[in-house]
Amino acid sequence: MRSYIKALVLLQAGIFFAAGAFGSDLSFRLYGGLGYVDGGDLSRSISGWRSFYQDRQGDGFSSSYDLGEMHGTAELGVEAVLALSRRWSLSLGVGYLHQKARGEIRTQTTRHEDITISSSEQWTVDFEQTTEQSPVYTKSTIPITLSLDYSLALNAKWTLTLGGGGGIYPGRLDLRESYDIQSESISEQLTGNGVVQYIDRLTTVGDYSEKTKTTGFGLHGRIRLDLKLGSYTFVSITVLGRWVNMKGWEGTRRDTSEWQWTYGLWGDHSAEGTDERTEVGQYWTYDLKDEKSGKSYPVVLFRDTELSPSSKPANFNLSGLSIRVGLGFRFGGKG
Repeated sequence: MRSYIKALVLLQAGIFFAAGAFGSDLSFRLYGGLGYVDGGDLSRSISGWRSFYQDRQGDGFSSSYDLGEMHGTAELGVEAVLALSRRWSLSLGVGYLHQKARGEIRTQTTRHEDITISSSEQWTVDFEQTTEQSPVYTKSTIPITLSLDYSLALNAKWTLTLGGGGGIYPGRLDLRESYDIQSESISEQLTGNGVVQYIDRLTTVGDYSEKTKTTGFGLHGRIRLDLKLGSYTFVSITVLGRWVNMKGWEGTRRDTSEWQWTYGLWGDHSAEGTDERTEVGQYWTYDLKDEKSGKSYPVVLFRDTELSPSSKPANFNLSGLSIRVGLGFRFGGKG
């Protein structure tokens, strides 16, 4: 990441000195905006898990799934613009795209079973498990782009600009999740001396994380409207369409937890401990199948190897639309 920024600074310095040497206009534009992106396999995975939980409702299972897909973006950036002629210009930009999604996922599973071993030995078994997860996805991308623009003055104040180009998109994706799993199985037998009860109760609380990164490549097209405020300042409104694939999300995942176990006749035994696990891998696409219904759900999972012959490296793309508002400053040339 640092090498990209260093290269950008050197390029911007080169543009500045070239502009001075040839007497060309050089301008800088600061902008901020909002956008909507497709999200690719990550958005499909969040939606796939939601459908999976919803379709399993009933028969002792209930759930709530409150996690939105990662479509929205907040954007900041700066561009250095070198005028090649009265109408044509070359722009070098660096930006920051931020995406975030957080939510709550809860499930509850209950089962009751009557077991008859013989006329004198009968058991009832009640099982209950609840899970609570609080996932937070954070994705940050630093696009470094090069654009060629064509400008047409509409009047003394307004200028319309059409352009396009390409760029590289170094990105990071972090998933942080706290979870709580409670499971309890109570087995009871009615004997001549009363009820005998065996308990198996396990409580697990922990923190889970996945940290990955990749570099994507893509193209963009844009249309911009500039309003001249003074001889060397202007404001702009830009609509930008972007087509960016970001595959090969590799990194590490970490799971740390504490557990307490109560078991035995009347729960007279107990144990406790901690677990910690770290794994290197990447995101893969996977078709999660419900054995009862036979339906499949598209999800992504973090693993060190592909999950099935149909699995492929996940693509969390940035293809979409952005609207930006900017403030520009022009140096050199005529006011």
